Amino acid sequence: MQLPKGSGLEVLDRMVRRSIRYYSDLFSTDRFRQSMVSALKNLPTIELPSLANLRRPVDSLVKTLNDAVAQMTSRPAKIDYHNIVSSFLPPGASLIKPQYPENAGDIRLIDLDGDGRSELVTSYISSDGIRTLVLKKDEVQWYKMAEINSPGFSSIHYCGYADISGEGRKDILLGLISDQQSRKLFAYSLSDGGSRKIFSKGYDKLEVLRSSSRTSRDAVALWHEQSPGIYDIELIRWNGIDLEQLDRTRYLTAKVLPLYIRKLRQDPSDIVSWYNLADTFIAAGDRVNAARAVKYALELSPDPMMRDRLMELRQKL
Repeated sequence: MQLPKGSGLEVLDRMVRRSIRYYSDLFSTDRFRQSMVSALKNLPTIELPSLANLRRPVDSLVKTLNDAVAQMTSRPAKIDYHNIVSSFLPPGASLIKPQYPENAGDIRLIDLDGDGRSELVTSYISSDGIRTLVLKKDEVQWYKMAEINSPGFSSIHYCGYADISGEGRKDILLGLISDQQSRKLFAYSLSDGGSRKIFSKGYDKLEVLRSSSRTSRDAVALWHEQSPGIYDIELIRWNGIDLEQLDRTRYLTAKVLPLYIRKLRQDPSDIVSWYNLADTFIAAGDRVNAARAVKYALELSPDPMMRDRLMELRQKL
């Protein structure tokens, strides 16, 4: 290929050709080959590690990873809590479980004192009534933290936990049924020294209302049955000295009214639910809707007893 003259490229072409001829002559000489052989002989010897030595750290790493994965995925050994509880029971004692909450078993695990460890709460029938055990575990073994004696009661209607005392801990709420089938709610504050009764009060149904503030005590709604299906509701809270009555308006409008409305949607002819709805409207300060509920219930031709009750409500309007 002929490069154009005057472009300067012919000079570059001559330089490249000279370089190629020079290095071709250099690499082809015996002197260059001898110098390369001598240089290779003087290189230091490099010892490569054996295959076993290379595999050892890899095997160690794999074993470490396998052990870590095994610890993360392994299931902890199942603890037999019944076996633990049985060692604290008198001979022949049998455990009982509460009717409510519905999913409650005969042994409940709950962190009562807020230390991150769950205590065991269980109850059993004794010769004079019901006893409730609270077991706690230290670094080594389980021990009896408290035992609550409830003479004269035959079964447990409710067992729950709430901050009643205002100490930032979970107190035990025990709803017990006596031999006469009356129900009584007991609130107990617990410590390693035992239990202290906060209050006791009769009821037929109850609901625990959790406080939205950590500095405020939880409250309890107690339902008292005046006649079959008809309830008077009070909202109570421990003030540190005694039980105090709280304003029920928010609870009635948020919880009770929707309950009776759902019942009436299922059965619009339920006179008792119409009465409860009207009575709750009156307690919540809604006299207009209370009058409508009474009017509709009277149009359903209730029995004489319910008619008298409805007329009493009308007189309150």
